[in-house]
Amino acid sequence: MNKNWKVIAFFCLLWLLTVSGGYTHEGANCNILQVTNERAGIIYSISRDYDFHRGFQGTSHGEFNMKPSSKLRINRDLEHYTIFRQGKDGYFVYRIPSISRAKDGTLIAIVEARRDNHVDPGGGHIDLVYKLSHDGGRNWSSLRIFVKSPEGWSASNPTVVVENSRGRILVLYNVWMPGRGGGNSRPGTLDSQQWMRFSEDNGTTWSDGEDITHQARDYKNWGSAVFGPGHGIETKTGRLVIPVNAPGKFDDDSSKTASFALYSDDGGRSWKRGQQINVFTTENQIVELDDGRLIMNARQKDKPDIFFIYPRWVAISNDQGETWDEPKPGQLCPEICASIISYPCSGNNKINLLLWSGIKGPGRSNLILQLSSDQGKSFPVELLIGPGPAAYSDMTLLDKGDVGILWEGGKEKSSDDIIFTRIPREVIMNLYLLSTLNSIVR
Repeated sequence: MNKNWKVIAFFCLLWLLTVSGGYTHEGANCNILQVTNERAGIIYSISRDYDFHRGFQGTSHGEFNMKPSSKLRINRDLEHYTIFRQGKDGYFVYRIPSISRAKDGTLIAIVEARRDNHVDPGGGHIDLVYKLSHDGGRNWSSLRIFVKSPEGWSASNPTVVVENSRGRILVLYNVWMPGRGGGNSRPGTLDSQQWMRFSEDNGTTWSDGEDITHQARDYKNWGSAVFGPGHGIETKTGRLVIPVNAPGKFDDDSSKTASFALYSDDGGRSWKRGQQINVFTTENQIVELDDGRLIMNARQKDKPDIFFIYPRWVAISNDQGETWDEPKPGQLCPEICASIISYPCSGNNKINLLLWSGIKGPGRSNLILQLSSDQGKSFPVELLIGPGPAAYSDMTLLDKGDVGILWEGGKEKSSDDIIFTRIPREVIMNLYLLSTLNSIVR
């Protein structure tokens, strides 16, 4: 009887999606029911071989396949705005986006401005620049300099956290001496430095830079400690948490980079380093779950294999970033810096959603948004944000429940432009409705 109720609820939801802009039709395979929501731009292939006693054929415990189809469609409700363009304003290319929303609603987009070439720090001169928007990302200010590097030096990896109580905006970033980068910076030197600035007027003006190198990295043993990039978080307890990666030592005695959290309990006046996770990882972001635990979603760094995509890594902290459980595999995704945020749910649903943005591939292409309604245990639905070349992304909440993504993309290369995309709340809610199909039938 319980399974019968679930199936009835399942088809009621299909009807709801149909009347709200979706529809169902049979695919080329007679054993496949294709559920499409045109408004949300999503297609799912779901097995039709359902048995009331056994569940869907070929699956266990009545759980059906919610793997999104590769034929994702372009969403007509998204708004796209090009913020930085390759070759403009005196810079060769712009990369590594960070987007944040100030307490008054101002959006702050900070990126690396690479003057000489595409190369990462150590291969050319890099400044940090930013633009502001006061209308939710539809119009932007002219380019402003955030960090003007000395000739030949590099500034990189802007990572922003906003203090909700005071509205103060902190930006942590890396500084590199000429010719030095993540691979050749030496322990016990200032080849790689970690700095911080803050704003108390919603990004209009900024403090002088503060050197926090000796707090952010193990100065004697690490050659570098690389922030984010993108954003950090303020937890419910008021702790500021910044994602970082640095050289690490693993259980097998190998030395590789590993992700960790840098945290502050006094508004950024002092910082402490948490434990590194026990797996080879680099760029990462962190989000707080409803019960106060933190979840880290980190870029994988495994042996390259052109025939196989390795999963990202996910780790849980029960003490606000000081230590981490054993990492577990996460999303299957080409190696990339991805973004994750908590999305507040109103009404009777007390569980907040998680949103994740990354690339689907092949290679650096096809930016997608995934949604989790079970606190990160699964991400069963996804939405195509940007077809074609795409790479790094960062997200923030906007007003009225909308979401903003700042990402690298273009027509020919993923480094052509830095694009800002607005995702309406209605699209997020459509994703949420579709995600409930998995839990109802299961």
